[in-house]
Amino acid sequence: MGSPSTPEDWLALAHGIGEEFARDIARRTRTRERPDTQLRRLKDSGLTNLAIPRELGGAGQRWSLIVRTIRELAAGDGSVGMLYGYHQLNLVNLRREPQPRRDRLLAEIAERRLWLAGVVNPRDDDILATPDGEGFRLNGRKGFCSGAAFADLLSVSARHAHDGQRLMALIPSDRPGLHYAEDWDHFGVERSDSGSFVLSEVRAEPGEVIANDLEDGSDFSAVIRTPVNQSAFTQFYLGNALGALRAARAYVHREGRAWLHAGVDEAHRDPLLVSQFGELWIALQGAIALADRAALKVDELLAADEAFTPELRGEAAVEVASAKVLAARTALDVTSRVFEVMGARATHNRYAFDRFWRDTRTHSLHDPLAHKLLEVGEYALNGQYPPVRAYT
Repeated sequence: MGSPSTPEDWLALAHGIGEEFARDIARRTRTRERPDTQLRRLKDSGLTNLAIPRELGGAGQRWSLIVRTIRELAAGDGSVGMLYGYHQLNLVNLRREPQPRRDRLLAEIAERRLWLAGVVNPRDDDILATPDGEGFRLNGRKGFCSGAAFADLLSVSARHAHDGQRLMALIPSDRPGLHYAEDWDHFGVERSDSGSFVLSEVRAEPGEVIANDLEDGSDFSAVIRTPVNQSAFTQFYLGNALGALRAARAYVHREGRAWLHAGVDEAHRDPLLVSQFGELWIALQGAIALADRAALKVDELLAADEAFTPELRGEAAVEVASAKVLAARTALDVTSRVFEVMGARATHNRYAFDRFWRDTRTHSLHDPLAHKLLEVGEYALNGQYPPVRAYT
């Protein structure tokens, strides 16, 4: 097979790599092995360049295809799938950079296969940016910096120390003064190292810092940020559910034991198990369909560029919020109920089947689903679109 060129090729590649990652995921989960090898595999595959235009050295694929590759990779390795999703959304969010700097950045990222992440968490006190000559010095701390421990380039949100203006810096991860706190000790996506970063007198050059208000409804980069980010999260949850169902199917065929009252000799012939699989499959397919539809709406928003309308942005935000709620709830249900079809022996730690639920549960708390329901409800009942804010 030659180099991928069509969306189907890229999706098949992601599926194959996801299966490759799944082969030893139980061992890597138990030992909390860093995913450096897997991230290098993704860089070498070209998948990390999907969002970069062809004329700049990338694959030029649409967001709706990219999020499906997130789903496939998460099905094989949740931590890696999540990190890959953050890389992709950080790439798209480079729309904030002015031209021609943006194209130069994208071309360099494509050529060098650079990995992106953020020190952005809007809920933490902002990093302070103090003027220093033509540039700035950055000081502060932020938590939940998913992927930053593995990144080559970091987006850092900050506030101007004098006037409070919101800023965004894009700096190399090896810049002196950047320090990962090694404090990620959560029960899900445990190999993502999504902990805190401390910045101590980190230098940001003049060309590396721009004004960027995440709540400016007239700024296209602010308008797209939440629909893009939340649609990536949505597909991550669905990837966990898909991986759980695939793992359960393989386990039942390989190691399942028919229940003594089932009247069959093989577990996969038990009508009750077959029915349960059907129920889980239907629920998952419905959530996937809504998520993929929402991703197409994000495609429309991205294609509109600066000519976007508030209505287009609002429709995309509602679609994505709806899909995220359904995806998270479905994934939590599927990743728990698969144990009912696999049986007691499947709870042994050597399988690490609990990783699917743990990864979903941990990340689905990123921002409250109840507030997503409120956004959708305001639209459904009162015709109000979600405002442009850091999480809506």
